Amino acid sequence: MRLWRVLPWLLMAVLLAFSAAVYPSLPAEVPRSIDFSGRVTHTMPRSPFSWALLPVIALLTQALIERIRRSLPAHPERFNFPGKDDLLKLPAKLQQPIVATMQWFLDVVSCFTNGVFIAVQTMMWHAARGGKTDVATMAILLASVLATPMLFLLLQRVTNQVEAAKRTWESRRTPLAR
Repeated sequence: MRLWRVLPWLLMAVLLAFSAAVYPSLPAEVPRSIDFSGRVTHTMPRSPFSWALLPVIALLTQALIERIRRSLPAHPERFNFPGKDDLLKLPAKLQQPIVATMQWFLDVVSCFTNGVFIAVQTMMWHAARGGKTDVATMAILLASVLATPMLFLLLQRVTNQVEAAKRTWESRRTPLAR
């Protein structure tokens, strides 16, 4: 799981490095929005602020996810999922492995989110230079749609752990009569 811990920050570094590296090659006008067919619908003047806006949003999103991730051991109630009430009834010792899985889940979400930010920034750069982005637009949309059920399946891992811990806790509190 260590890779998942480092990967969101590596992806963030890639986004920031890419954005800084391609800035000098941008034309005077950069895309502000692109429609579903990959056509630039609005532009804005190139400036460090306009080009850095998406990476700054990505960095703030990553920082927020990281803050939640780090706070989970002390505040597991900050992670909202269907089994949260059952989790909060468990003793801290049984919560610990579940919280670790919750943190792993947030790392996976961060990786996906940063990957989308990288794809969008790359698409904007390509469009700014006059390239066609219809395939990239559809790929980003498709990846987002397909990722949603995958993330729900990964979240199910947390719910399953809560159910198993709940059974363990109940069996300790009410041992079978011999």
